[in-house]
Amino acid sequence: MSIDLHIHSTASDGDIDPVSIVRMAAGAGLKIIALADHESTDGYHPARQESTAYGLIVVPAVEIMSFYKDKEVHVLGYFPDPDHTCLQNQLAELRHQRTLCAKASVEKLQEYGFHISWRDVEKLAQPGGPVSKGHLMQALNNAGYIKERGDALDILVKYLNVEGLAYICHPFPFDDAVALIRDADGIPVLAHPGLIRDDKIVTELCAKDIDGLEVFYYYFGQHREERVQKYSALADDKSLLKTGGSDYHGTYTPVVLGENSVPLEGVKDFLKLFGLF
Repeated sequence: MSIDLHIHSTASDGDIDPVSIVRMAAGAGLKIIALADHESTDGYHPARQESTAYGLIVVPAVEIMSFYKDKEVHVLGYFPDPDHTCLQNQLAELRHQRTLCAKASVEKLQEYGFHISWRDVEKLAQPGGPVSKGHLMQALNNAGYIKERGDALDILVKYLNVEGLAYICHPFPFDDAVALIRDADGIPVLAHPGLIRDDKIVTELCAKDIDGLEVFYYYFGQHREERVQKYSALADDKSLLKTGGSDYHGTYTPVVLGENSVPLEGVKDFLKLFGLF
């Protein structure tokens, strides 16, 4: 059974709408997916409605950007009820803050010679949705700055990652992100631990009030399998649930939907919480 528990759509900074994501996922042989859009669950209901025609299961989810000891740390939340009122109110505020940061990042990119405008970026987002890093990447792609897969990675590393020249973001605390998910009866999972690039920090976070670790992630490069094995062992050691996904954002990033291997046995305990096994 093919599974992907970390997919983005136009509800945040992916460039493919939720209904089309479902159709593509079914075509790629996926059976269980989760739309984990940044600070938004708006894609869930249209995806869920479309999924019935394909026999596909859609798990409601969200990805929240937070900070811990000056490190950007992403937290995935998986929910029984994505429409929880307090959750939606807080997500709306976080979307607003992310948009302000994205606008400041555009100004920085302009200083470094990138010819994109705020309008170029803003028009890519959904009304009321967050404007974030993915939209910046889409605008750069549309402007011709991303010609090959490696170009996207180079821009992310040099300009838009935490230590990048154009990186600006609001410091939402990790503990607050976890508490927000918990308060909505959700399951908090530490996302892509290998991207934190500090295993001491990862180990500290695993000792906090989280339920799971995103083990089966689509890391780029030759060390992908090594990282998966390492974080699988860490999850076992800390008695954490294992999840996994591609972090698919659409046509402007190197990942292909259905390409990431998430073993059923590895995530079965997580899926049991949703009555899927």
